[in-house]
Amino acid sequence: MTVEPPTDRAPEAADPGMGYIFEHTRGKKCLIFTNSREECESVCQHLRQYCEANNEPDRFLIHHGNLSASYRESAEEEMKDDESLMSVCATATLELGIDIGRLERAFQIDAPFTVSGFLQRMGRTGRRGSPSEMWFVMREDHPEPQALLPETLPWRMIQGIALVQLYVEERFVEPPRTDRLPFSLLYHQTMSTLASCGEMTPAELASRILPLSVFHRISQDDFRLLLRHLLEIDHINLTENGGLIVGLAGERIVNNYKFYAVFQENIEYSVRAESRELGTIVNPPPAGEKIAIAGRVWIVDEVDHKRREVYCTLVKGNIPAYFGDVAGDIHTRILERMHGVLTEDKSYPYLMRHAVFRLKEARDVFAKAGMEKKPLIHLGGKMWALFPWLGSYAFLALERFLKLRCSKRLGLKGLNPSRPYYMQFTMQVNEGEFFEILKEEADADFDPLELVYPKEVPVFDKYDQYVPPELVRKGFALGVLDVEGMKKRVREWG
Repeated sequence: MTVEPPTDRAPEAADPGMGYIFEHTRGKKCLIFTNSREECESVCQHLRQYCEANNEPDRFLIHHGNLSASYRESAEEEMKDDESLMSVCATATLELGIDIGRLERAFQIDAPFTVSGFLQRMGRTGRRGSPSEMWFVMREDHPEPQALLPETLPWRMIQGIALVQLYVEERFVEPPRTDRLPFSLLYHQTMSTLASCGEMTPAELASRILPLSVFHRISQDDFRLLLRHLLEIDHINLTENGGLIVGLAGERIVNNYKFYAVFQENIEYSVRAESRELGTIVNPPPAGEKIAIAGRVWIVDEVDHKRREVYCTLVKGNIPAYFGDVAGDIHTRILERMHGVLTEDKSYPYLMRHAVFRLKEARDVFAKAGMEKKPLIHLGGKMWALFPWLGSYAFLALERFLKLRCSKRLGLKGLNPSRPYYMQFTMQVNEGEFFEILKEEADADFDPLELVYPKEVPVFDKYDQYVPPELVRKGFALGVLDVEGMKKRVREWG
């Protein structure tokens, strides 16, 4: 693939990936997508520093969910201007919905998690009759000389190729997950129904809520257990007539203006510089430490925990930002297509020279290790690597299956996952015994709840804290972990 010549030159010491973006955005109206707010801040910091090093005007803006409305709106207004030649570093906030006009191209740093996200991001580009344009920039650290085999493969590049090929060949897009057990949402609907309708009998409440399609897997017994728990914690009360109403503790929840948003929010602090609000952060550092927000670096002058405000001053430099954990739900079909990318002897017309070379290297390693037909690779001594080619939740189920169901029989120790690509561990059995034990355990009739650690209550949705612990555990084991997908793969190995 031939690429147009650069329109700018990055400083000599520039990061190669960031330098490439810098050199191909000047004179263009572009979006630069990242997979996290932390990455977005880092990218914008680097690109702005390159402008400064070259004595050029700043030509990069930033847009993500933790920025103040004024910062986001200024970026949106700039992008609506057809004459603008600014570029915006963004997360999923600019995938869809916000009118920013038509752009000439989008850059994607590393592979997005989903085909649907890739399509949404590419769909923002194309103007003046030009086709949509998405340029992937895959970054990779050089493996150490003594690196083990799994660490030598360019996973993010292979994932990017798989995403493109799945859509080009099959028009595949991830289907919605309809098999969850949304107990957090059930709490929300129970409380909001009682708040709006007033007193209702348990039967009336159940007949109003449980027929909703999202609750098709939730039983009457589950709902009864939730109601008993809410009575115990005073979120609902029982009247003399046998009806249910919102309790005193429940009123404090329901009357809060954030109640009707069903998604989890972190406790955020407003970040201010002089009279300007820059955005919000979670868990602010103490005074004297640095933070990154709005594409720049600031030193913390004061933290007001009562008002949840952070006061800071602009400084120069680079530091990582932190806004909260990054979710990445990758479908099993993507991992399976990644296996196909490494297996097939096929070229892809959109790859540039370095990517073609790197793919050939990866395919050679893959073939020499015999990874096409066997998922378990011996790394030396008692160290092994397992490549299950499973999506995020089936991979997580397999990881827990090995630790909680198979560990003793395998003599398993030191399991170290690189989700969802591979896991490394030591074990006392040989390859044949490994697959035999896994198949026997998968064929045994075990409860998915056995894949939840003792005393673990995996709270991850907004109102899980008000749901009985046994329902939270059940929701995770039966609604989040893809146990059936994991079992299917294990049986294929057997």
